[in-house]
Amino acid sequence: MWCHGATQISETIGFTKKFTIAGNIALAVWIILDSLGILLISIAWGAAFLIILLFGVYGVLKFLGCLRPCYNCKKCTFGMGRLAALYFGKRSLKDYKYTYHLPVAIFYYALLGPLPAVILLTSTVQAFAAAKIAVLLCLTVFSAFSALTWRNQKS
Repeated sequence: MWCHGATQISETIGFTKKFTIAGNIALAVWIILDSLGILLISIAWGAAFLIILLFGVYGVLKFLGCLRPCYNCKKCTFGMGRLAALYFGKRSLKDYKYTYHLPVAIFYYALLGPLPAVILLTSTVQAFAAAKIAVLLCLTVFSAFSALTWRNQKS
């Protein structure tokens, strides 16, 4: 596939429809859990956090994922396949030859994982609520699963 006068290279990435959909549903659930955790503390901050995460992940990261020449993907997923791979894909799918957006991805990973968990944990210590613990456990599972996908696995 040729794009914008670029030359074709042999290294292409394929994102299956099932993986792209499942990965983005999981990412959306993760964002909702983050916002719900902050909503349990403050409605205004929870709504603001939801908007920031949606804009950051589905705006900024999706856009940066599509800055790569389109011949690197076997089938265009409009950046959605790259988002799924970034957070839930195998290490081989993370494809960071072009590392100009890796710091941005790490920043949003911190917003998705550790930041809401720390805020929720602090709030739970101050004022215990079972709902906070439930959301905190779910956030921990999503964060741990996503972090484990960055490991290099033996072939």
